Amino acid sequence: DKVQSSAPPNAVWPLRDKEGNVTVPFAYGTIAFWQGKRAQEYQTHKWHVYVRGANNEDLTPLIERVIFQLHPSFNNPTRVIDTAPFHVCELGWGEFEITIRIFFHDGPEQGLEIKHMLKLFPRVGEPSQKKPVVSERHDEFVFNAPNEGLLQRIGMCNTRMPNGGPAWATIEPFFSPLNEHEELLRIQAAQRRVQAEITLVKEELENEEQILSFLQDEVKKLEPSIVKKPPGT
Repeated sequence: DKVQSSAPPNAVWPLRDKEGNVTVPFAYGTIAFWQGKRAQEYQTHKWHVYVRGANNEDLTPLIERVIFQLHPSFNNPTRVIDTAPFHVCELGWGEFEITIRIFFHDGPEQGLEIKHMLKLFPRVGEPSQKKPVVSERHDEFVFNAPNEGLLQRIGMCNTRMPNGGPAWATIEPFFSPLNEHEELLRIQAAQRRVQAEITLVKEELENEEQILSFLQDEVKKLEPSIVKKPPGT
């Protein structure tokens, strides 16, 4: 039997602008559980790092694999996860920056790289075994004029995340919910930024073409004045 998230279906994404760019919200972060005073010296926390749908949708049709680059002190610090839940669970004692690389089916080959700081300790107060330390961020994938195959995969992601196993069930209650109104505003702002960048690139390209045309005209003007010398002189 599949366990479904209690979060409401995501009514925001995928959002497509007039230029054909598609925006898909997602979330990533870490959740750390203090193991108590009796924990071993180097295993004071059980922590999780993950990438998920904004409302815990199943992103398997869209994401080909996620690579989590942990601190080199861990065994096998490069963790490759190729199916949802895209998530790693470990034991440790120190905070460090985790590099997350996300690769898409039918998407850009270079993928997307983000960095996130593992947080083990609360900002205020003492650590508690009842309340984990959650460090999560909502963001968006922005695909510039995606091909038909990628569009189909994006559409397939608007389903609930199936049973992710015991470790996923442990952290799922602590996910921060998506505020659809705020997310819509942020998506629209992101799309405006993308549109502004596209406009700037087009203007720069037009300027380059004008300069090239001018130089070609100047060369043509000079050609009649060039006298070719006969061979051997």
